[in-house]
Amino acid sequence: MFTVANTALFKGFPLVQDNDRILYLTTTRHAVSYPDYQDWQSQARSFERIAMARGVFTTLSSDGGAPATYFTTQVTANAFTLLGVKPILGRDFLPSDQHSGAAPVVMLRNDLWRSRFAGNPSIIGAKVRLNGVPTVVIGVMPADFSFPEDQALWTPLVPTEAALKRETFYARYAFGRLAQGATRESAAAEMATIGRQLGSTYPNTNSNRSPVLHDFREFFIGDNGTKAYQALWGAVGLVLLIASGNVANLLLNRSIRRSRDISVRLALGAGRIQIIRVILLESVLLSGLAGFLGWWIAQLCVRAYVWAQVSGVTAVLSYTADAQLLGYAVVISIGSGILVSLPAALWMTRANLNHTLKDHGRGVAGGGRTKRIADLLIAAEIALALIVLTGAGLMTRSLLNVQMAHIGVNSTNVLTMSMYIPGEQYPGSVQQMSFYRRLVARLEIVPGVQSVALASVAPTDTAAHAPYEFANAVSADERAQSTVGQMTVSPGYFRAMEANLVSGRDFNDFDGPSSGPVGIVNQSFVRRHSPTESVLGKRLRLFQDGKPQAFTIVGIVNDIVQSDRTRQHAEPLVYVPFQQRPQPNMFVFARTRVEPAALATEFSAQVYAMDANLPVPGLMPLADRFARAYRFERHMTTVFVVFASLALSLAVVGLYAVVAHSVRTRTREIGIRRALGATTWQIRNLVLTEAAVPLVVGLTTGVSVSVALAPVLEPILVRVSGVDPATLGAASFTLAVAAVAGCLLPARHALQIDPATSLRHE
Repeated sequence: MFTVANTALFKGFPLVQDNDRILYLTTTRHAVSYPDYQDWQSQARSFERIAMARGVFTTLSSDGGAPATYFTTQVTANAFTLLGVKPILGRDFLPSDQHSGAAPVVMLRNDLWRSRFAGNPSIIGAKVRLNGVPTVVIGVMPADFSFPEDQALWTPLVPTEAALKRETFYARYAFGRLAQGATRESAAAEMATIGRQLGSTYPNTNSNRSPVLHDFREFFIGDNGTKAYQALWGAVGLVLLIASGNVANLLLNRSIRRSRDISVRLALGAGRIQIIRVILLESVLLSGLAGFLGWWIAQLCVRAYVWAQVSGVTAVLSYTADAQLLGYAVVISIGSGILVSLPAALWMTRANLNHTLKDHGRGVAGGGRTKRIADLLIAAEIALALIVLTGAGLMTRSLLNVQMAHIGVNSTNVLTMSMYIPGEQYPGSVQQMSFYRRLVARLEIVPGVQSVALASVAPTDTAAHAPYEFANAVSADERAQSTVGQMTVSPGYFRAMEANLVSGRDFNDFDGPSSGPVGIVNQSFVRRHSPTESVLGKRLRLFQDGKPQAFTIVGIVNDIVQSDRTRQHAEPLVYVPFQQRPQPNMFVFARTRVEPAALATEFSAQVYAMDANLPVPGLMPLADRFARAYRFERHMTTVFVVFASLALSLAVVGLYAVVAHSVRTRTREIGIRRALGATTWQIRNLVLTEAAVPLVVGLTTGVSVSVALAPVLEPILVRVSGVDPATLGAASFTLAVAAVAGCLLPARHALQIDPATSLRHE
């Protein structure tokens, strides 16, 4: 867990120099325009360099290989110099590569170079085709390098004509390396000043757009992800404490058996420090061996964790052992060994010979004080186990709440794919509408397809937002308007997604450029504005790039969740027809009569038949897309459940060991009770009573601490409270049942004690 958490939260991208000095720059509008980036780069003195990255999908075709779609990052020419990473073959990008009209060039990710081009060094200077455009390969990046996510290709960022407009949000972020002597605080202050200056110079676009700085953890992992890693790290610590409690109990029992020997040695002149040193040495050797074994098991577990990562930032990080990890493992294994053995060593070396012989003679090894210490340790283990069990239960319930939430569509038998058509080949709205009309027509006649529709955003993904107002309102400054989510959809989208049209009509083929602008709103929009009267026929104005666009509301549809990863809240949405607002990048949704995945190959073939150079990313069943979106949450929950299972097992084993030891030391007493006529129930009750006190104390303490720690998990929980009574009750019941089950074996052993044998026990 240290390997995973340390890598994700602190180490950053592999091979990048001084990750901690690289900051990621966005704005309060969550995106960056290219002119803003240029101003930042020329004016900011807190950064050595500032670069920009923009992710796109491209289709790569080459001699001897079938066309394939890859995630590509367009970067400014200074990006790799800023990161401190050089290609292992070829050259880096040059400023001239990002000028309009420059010869297209590309750099390859190392594993793509090896898998598709067999690691051939002569690939440098060779030509491939990116989206049908001949492109020269100029470099291959080092192994294990990928930035900022799991990119396969890098191309120069050549801004389009639209990108040079300040109102165009061209990229998600820029990134920069702090200059020598600069700090994050000084950089933030300088960027805030630059933001205010740009707001004064360009009030129409920048008055409400301020720069925001993030480090790696804040930008890529996020607050909730950080809390999830911290919670898991805490769970690991609790498991370690439970294991330490078990070891401490074992050492305590062992010290009781050795107490007479130690007392004799002390009486014969052995030094107390000498005996403590020997005891600690034994423990350190044991914990060192355990740490060595744990090290190798951890490497296997980390490999399994990396294998489970599908894509994204966490999939490209380097989860490798380093000196920091080795030092952590040494400190944890040896340090915990010393801490759990030192109390037993001190207890043994303070033992009184007379008392030791008396306790030994009575057959009650260690006396009452030892029993109380053992019970206290077990109670602490049970409390810790309950905390981990409760956390696992809460995270599991939270994940189930997300996955089982109704999002307003039926994802069963829906095949989806993303379409990215380049503006160079399809420069205008007429060409874009023509392409998508032909594509939908081709896909609709594929056997097994029921209906096909388009949408600018997939369900649950973030929809674009725009200021709006009712047409009869007094027009105010666009920047003071409320915003609403907006989507572009084709006729039949709601039918394909099996969303219910509440009233009014759906879009149709007559809602085109020459007809009156129309729109459809969802029920959340109606509840916000007109819960008691119909909004049908009313006119809205949406402000797009500073220009108001009015349309008439012709329909109301049920809520489809957008812009909410928790899938719990449907925001107000406005849908506009694709024919009246075409755009190059769209999602295709096809409701099928057969298993959606079976049609994936045919869908790809239909796209390539229209344009062999088009990328076809994200071709998968919609249900699979939803599942992939929550892989991080599933991984975190799975790991938490594993730790909870370990905690439960360790606590039960510890309780079993204490009760079994008690039965063993009370063999003579139990034999006498049996000889005097004690019943089976009385003997079983005697044994179970040994576990009752630490169990009750542990459960009570565990519930109290779980309630106190509720604020730690609550920020990452969905529709479940950190003090959920059902989860606390289920965890307590599970632990109590497991504990009682663990005590039945010693109870059974006690019932099998023969009175005659037990009386000869000593």
